[in-house]
Amino acid sequence: MATKKPSIETFADVLELAGERPDATSAGRQKTAYAMRFANAMAVLIANSFRPRFPGIKPDPTGKGVESASQALHGLKKLDVNYSTSLAGLSLGISLKSVHVRDKNPQHRFHHNRKRNDEELRVEAAGYHQRQPYSVLVAVLVLPIEACDDGEGSRPSSFGMWVEYLWPLAEREDPHAAFDRFERVFVCLYGLDGRLELFDVRTPPPRQGRPRDTLSLDELVETVIETYEARNQLDFRWDDGSKGEREEGEDADEGD
Repeated sequence: MATKKPSIETFADVLELAGERPDATSAGRQKTAYAMRFANAMAVLIANSFRPRFPGIKPDPTGKGVESASQALHGLKKLDVNYSTSLAGLSLGISLKSVHVRDKNPQHRFHHNRKRNDEELRVEAAGYHQRQPYSVLVAVLVLPIEACDDGEGSRPSSFGMWVEYLWPLAEREDPHAAFDRFERVFVCLYGLDGRLELFDVRTPPPRQGRPRDTLSLDELVETVIETYEARNQLDFRWDDGSKGEREEGEDADEGD
């Protein structure tokens, strides 16, 4: 009998599936394997959070569809979380990046691979947006909560440095604006105790220490949905605050 895959309903489930987190002295393959297990489980958790609003979003609750392909400028590219339809193509995509382990250098911080991750994100955004300019793309960089606590003197924390570095990638409000930017960018802070907080990089961060203005995963979902609805003109409301009834893909000129 096939073993039933564990459900992923909370961030604690993600941590359990990811296993023991390696440290700076661990072999490279251990670090890579941990990052992949974490990313795959995190993608399912995020997709599950969006699923009530976006039926069919990938991956599915069992993990099928992790890193599913979508058409970019030069062929198919993989997305961690992917909502596509036959009518609109790629509508919502979420790309996950992560730094889980401290640097090996004497500073023992979490700010390595900034240039590589920035370049990878820009290539992803440009490839999708040039092919599908109306798609809403979201980038999420994952960091341990300790990344907030390693600032010293005038030097920002690793978290602060990441926010500053990723800030230029965010807030692509116009579908004809810079292709290599994302509609929204967040830094995800987590603790091994199950703590999970998300920070919008458009918000000014503290130079050192932990941010106060963070979002829960549910609040991130609502923020992204607002962005998606604005892009797709689905944010119409009546004066009583209720939303309009027009559905996605509905023909506005049905005729008499």
